[in-house]
Amino acid sequence: MKFDLVIAGVGGQGNILASQVVAKCAMDAGYNVVNTETKGAAQRGGSVLSHVRIADGEIFSPLVPAGQADVLLGFEPLEALRYIGLLSKKGTFIINTAPVPTILANLKVDEYPSTEQIVAVIREKGLAGHFLNATRAAKELGNVLLTNVVMLGAFTAVSNILPPDVVLKKLLTMVDEKFHADDSRAFAVGRGLIGKEG
Repeated sequence: MKFDLVIAGVGGQGNILASQVVAKCAMDAGYNVVNTETKGAAQRGGSVLSHVRIADGEIFSPLVPAGQADVLLGFEPLEALRYIGLLSKKGTFIINTAPVPTILANLKVDEYPSTEQIVAVIREKGLAGHFLNATRAAKELGNVLLTNVVMLGAFTAVSNILPPDVVLKKLLTMVDEKFHADDSRAFAVGRGLIGKEG
């Protein structure tokens, strides 16, 4: 068994927590796991890419090679586009359509394309996946910081690598108890978004 997950986002979106939840669940299940991040000025809104590699045999590299990821979670659409080449032709993407321009885009060093342009380019690649607005769903729950939990819930709806209840329980052990009710709701909402939006 081999499973590769990449999570592409911007610093502050909580993708590192999400990757750690998946990694710890896989370790608890007895798999070999490597979890690593590549970051660019993460705390200033820079790019953050998390790699989670899970296998029942040896893992030779901490980084997911191009064209090999089973799932790409794009917490931010332009970051998802930037790393879509990591996704296997047989893989699945889940991309949050709410943009978070990086510091370079805000400084006009990078030009930020429209969400429609990003979606069109990704669709042209003929890959399977889901576009959803996890940020809007989190805001409707009362806290934009729940975006990562919405995305984590959505992940468990497209991948059967780990049981959803196990993932949620692991998440709750890693956050303050006062967030448990909101996180549980956000996780359920994320699972429900799969299939509702194309």
